[in-house]
Amino acid sequence: MFDLEKFNKQTYTVMTETIDQEVQVFNAQSGGTIELVAKPFQGDFDINASFKLIAGLVRHRDVNNGTNAINQKRLEQIKDVGVKIAAGTDEIVWESAQYRWIMQNPELAAVKIGEQLAKGQIANMLNSGIKSAVSAIRGNTDVTLDKGEQALDYALLTQAGALFGDRSNAIKAWILHSGALTKLQLKALANSERLFTYDSVAVFRDPFGRVFVVTDSPDLVDTNKFNVLGLTEGGVVIANQNDFDGITTHATGKENIQRTYQAEWSYGVSVKGYAWDIAAGGANPNAATLATPTNWKKTATSNKDTAGVLLITQ
Repeated sequence: MFDLEKFNKQTYTVMTETIDQEVQVFNAQSGGTIELVAKPFQGDFDINASFKLIAGLVRHRDVNNGTNAINQKRLEQIKDVGVKIAAGTDEIVWESAQYRWIMQNPELAAVKIGEQLAKGQIANMLNSGIKSAVSAIRGNTDVTLDKGEQALDYALLTQAGALFGDRSNAIKAWILHSGALTKLQLKALANSERLFTYDSVAVFRDPFGRVFVVTDSPDLVDTNKFNVLGLTEGGVVIANQNDFDGITTHATGKENIQRTYQAEWSYGVSVKGYAWDIAAGGANPNAATLATPTNWKKTATSNKDTAGVLLITQ
């Protein structure tokens, strides 16, 4: 007999185990620049208060005159704001008779759904995180280098890193599309340069030790141009809200008895040094709203304390 409770448990177990494995690998490979974490927060927004950098804090002191008036510097708070996003599946429909006909356990569907759901969740969260980072950084022209007429090469990566000045070594990873990587490889090979040390399938290193994280996220390619993110540690944080809910039901009235499955969950996205504009962007933003640069406001005093840089190439 088909056990709905057991089916739901199997689906959830396969999904969570797959996600845990993938998340651990990804967090390590990305150098901690994009963090997938379990960090639930109440309400629509994740608001974290910190203090602004006090400019010109240290002054020269006149040791011979103790009565001189001095300037005041105010200690001010800033708020980094992340935003919660709701996600879910369509209704998945299948017939247990399909499995029994070929003498397979119908609960095998639980494993397949769990595996696909895990991969889909991770891809969706990563795409939202990358979309948010591209959007937030693009809105800050001081850390955006637009070289849309040139193909990606090491010189452009160096120029982009230089936007962080003496803190360029804080950029730990380049997040880029496979098409951009191909152009980088072709250009380097044409110059008879040794390109990468291959550490794993999807992650490589540049000569400065920064990792390349290659993913075909839609927001890393724009018509005939590529967006390359140079991120600092903790540049993007994607927080699973631990509110996953999945339901399996029976459905009659068709030729064969059907099973249906539907799931929903939510996660938060935050970009270091930027705050989600609650008034302009609102709660539970869709993809287009997340991708609007004016919905992200820079809160960090120094650009060097933000998520990183954006390089636009051909």
